[in-house]
Amino acid sequence: MTQQQNSALSQPNQKKVRLYGQLDSAQAYEIRDFLNRSVVEFDWIALGGDDDCNRELGLPSLSNIRLPVVELPDGTQLFAPTIREIAQHLGWVTQPKFKEYDVSIYGAGPAGLSAAVYAASEGLRTVLVERHAVGGQAGTSSLIENYMGFPEGCDSLLSESR
Repeated sequence: MTQQQNSALSQPNQKKVRLYGQLDSAQAYEIRDFLNRSVVEFDWIALGGDDDCNRELGLPSLSNIRLPVVELPDGTQLFAPTIREIAQHLGWVTQPKFKEYDVSIYGAGPAGLSAAVYAASEGLRTVLVERHAVGGQAGTSSLIENYMGFPEGCDSLLSESR
């Protein structure tokens, strides 16, 4: 069994998402990539056999469960979930709130976030769509230079917002 800690937003005594799966699983890789890009703190636990499955999940055999398994901080376990299901369980918006919007912005990088803030500040009904992760490029960049309101740059936009 291999365990790897991913701590983008490390806070002591805070329960994290736990992801259980097999090392060669494309589905587990996709979920790990999504959680990393979304700056979600999680533990990756690779299950190598039935002993790992029994010890970590309390289930007798890997062959009897649908992997990967995502365990949320509240203890809810999702078996072979989609990215959408994970996002919904994390409380993220996955469906539009309104039927129509004045402005639709695709891509939540620095330009998209800026456009959305300015459009909304003018009273326009605004939707910001990001395909890959909450915050887009702005959430995964180590430094965004000359971002609105941060003339010296901003280390991590998502860290600031959380």
